[in-house]
Amino acid sequence: MPSAQRRRIPVGAREERATLVRVLHAPPIPAVLIGLLVLLIALPVLRNGFVDLDDRLYLGNRAVAAGLSGPGIVFALTSVTDLYWHPVAWLSHEADVALYVRNPTGHHLTSALLHALSAALLFLLLKKLGAATWSSAAASLFWALHPLRVESFAWIAERKDVLCALFFLAALLAYLNYAARPSRRGYLAWTVLGALALMSKPSAVCLVPVLLLLDYWPLNRADRARRLLEKLPLIAMTLLVAGLTIYGQRQSGSMSHLAGVPAWVRVENVALFYSRYLGKILWPVNLACFYPYSAPPDAVPVIAAAIGLLGITAVSLRLRRRQPWLFVAWIWFLIALLPNIGILQAGRQSIADRFTHLGTIGLSVGIARALSHWTGASSLRAKVGAGVAFAIVAALACLTVRQIAFWQDSVTLFEHAISVEDSDYMQGDLATALMSERRYAEAEPHLALATRRSPEIAEYHSNLANVLMRTGHLAHASIEAGVASRLAPDSIPAAETTALILFRQDDPAGTLRQFNHALELGAPKAPIGITLNDMGASLASRSRTREAEPLIRRALELNPRLVQGWRNLALLLIDEGRSGEAQTALQQAVVMTGRQAAYNDLFPDPFR
Repeated sequence: MPSAQRRRIPVGAREERATLVRVLHAPPIPAVLIGLLVLLIALPVLRNGFVDLDDRLYLGNRAVAAGLSGPGIVFALTSVTDLYWHPVAWLSHEADVALYVRNPTGHHLTSALLHALSAALLFLLLKKLGAATWSSAAASLFWALHPLRVESFAWIAERKDVLCALFFLAALLAYLNYAARPSRRGYLAWTVLGALALMSKPSAVCLVPVLLLLDYWPLNRADRARRLLEKLPLIAMTLLVAGLTIYGQRQSGSMSHLAGVPAWVRVENVALFYSRYLGKILWPVNLACFYPYSAPPDAVPVIAAAIGLLGITAVSLRLRRRQPWLFVAWIWFLIALLPNIGILQAGRQSIADRFTHLGTIGLSVGIARALSHWTGASSLRAKVGAGVAFAIVAALACLTVRQIAFWQDSVTLFEHAISVEDSDYMQGDLATALMSERRYAEAEPHLALATRRSPEIAEYHSNLANVLMRTGHLAHASIEAGVASRLAPDSIPAAETTALILFRQDDPAGTLRQFNHALELGAPKAPIGITLNDMGASLASRSRTREAEPLIRRALELNPRLVQGWRNLALLLIDEGRSGEAQTALQQAVVMTGRQAAYNDLFPDPFR
């Protein structure tokens, strides 16, 4: 169409359109849109339940189960041996219990909201670091919608991860603001936010090195002494958290799982683990909740991984003057992964998706700035770059939705983990999940496999004994319970399982001895009291009152307020013609429990 015939846009309309474009490209608006998009993609997590992978450890804790309370706050601030010191995470779980009780939907919603907010903060951070709006959006979505993030926001026990990322990003933004306009309030802001990140999860020990990287680029702060001096409070906090973490992990036994792995094997694995993390970032398929620690690696993969890492480092060093963001992004990635790279091993895993949470933020910085640099002033390159970038983000979003579904329940999660990378640990966890659903026959082969692979682990033998007992294989169950007791003489589950097996083998006296042994080891009294009372009632119903009486009396010693226990004892004594003793027992019952309807039919006037 000739230019003369083209429709002219009124000046006012052009100004309105330009104003709209400026508003939409103002950092807060895209940040909000990014947060909403991430939340939308993460919403399927609301269909998921709890999983038997530390969720119970957090939400089953007595202080957490009471919600936000004085004792709960004290526990959160002082607990060190329950995993490690991370009070903000404990307080977050307590707040969720106060709001949602045990409804998993609410707990998942909190994690999804925190993750979406972190995505918005990352966009703002990337903009402050000089990236274009579209490349900042693409890079922040790359981080937030990458399937590696799913473990952090879909696993309720990993609330500490999303909290740590949120405060970590907020601290970086506050630090950049402080560097641009120094003030006491600004200094306090980034220092406090950094402390909150450390109090959410010890992974934030990488924060001070990352701040120093930002001093190098983009801030170009030359006064090294001042840079270190201003970070002294955060450095002190970092050292404190690191020390408390090592102490807590040792006390909780988390560092004992792979204590036998030689130091040279751990050092060899460093390069291999870094390369595995890069592989999962670049090709995020076959992700699982657990990757087992394998045998010492072969030399060839270790050497190849080390050469690759050194090559990337050399390239980033060579380009650091022209493209310093590449150097900063790469060193950020290396530093952030260092606490979890396996030199100080905690847990049974070799690597974990959640450990990439802070390191991938560094890579996102490099991606955003590299995209902005490559496109430059070329509109064609910008269109091509944006198209490719958002196509990748769309693919990642689809993989993320798929990955969320694997976390819907324990059985689905563990079955998927076994399909990705089999291990005795996941076989045992899958069996435990099946047992909780009373699917004992399905659990048996998984426990049998776990005991063959790791015959030294008492828990597998104890659980297998329990399953065999419930499926009627008492002789085999007795053998497995014996193995468990020999491997772990102080194991309460092994003692309790042995007691249950002995009862089914018609040995009430042996049952009572084993339960007493479990109590000596520290087993809770109330559940054993209920079980003994039920066993006594079962024997009494078969006219075996002499064998039933010691069990019921022991049940009442353990739980004097057990109404049904007092009733059973009185009935037993009446059946034996010991009416006087029954009347005495009933009087004791009234003293212990008060007058109960369950006692009304025992005598014509039971309360005289």
